Amino acid sequence: MFTELVPLVRASDKVVVTLSMHGDVMSVVVLPVIKNAADAALTSPLVLSATPADLDAEFAAAVTSVSESHRSLAEQAEATKSILDAAKSTQSSNATKALAKAASPSASESESASDDDADADDAAQTEADAKVSAPSSVGTDLASLL
Repeated sequence: MFTELVPLVRASDKVVVTLSMHGDVMSVVVLPVIKNAADAALTSPLVLSATPADLDAEFAAAVTSVSESHRSLAEQAEATKSILDAAKSTQSSNATKALAKAASPSASESESASDDDADADDAAQTEADAKVSAPSSVGTDLASLL
C-alpha cells in the first residue's frame, strides 16, 4: 500500500490520510496538500468507502490510478503554463517593438515640425528686414519740410 502512495507523496508537499468507521464500512480519505498548486484539481481528495476486505483488495489500485492522473494533470498544467509564459513573452516583445516603431515616426515628425517652424521664423525675419530697409511711402516725409 505505501509503495503506491510514494508518487503521490513526492508530487505533494504532504499527503493526509484519514480513516473512519461507520458500522462495517471504512472510509479512507487521501488528501494531497500542495502549496501553490498549478491546478486546484491536484489537491482533490481521494475518498473511498468500502469494507476493510474490499479496501485491502482495491486500495492500492485506486491510489495508483489517482497518482497517475495527478502526474498527468501536473504535466499538462506545467505545459500549459510554459505555453502561456512563452505567449506572454512574445506579446510583450511585440508590444515593445510596436511602441518603439510608433515613437520613431513621432521623432521624425517633430523634427520636420521644428524645421517648418524654423522656415517660418526665417521668412518672418526676412520680411521684417525688407520692411526696415525699404523707404516707407506712408505719412509725411520730414526731410522735405526742412
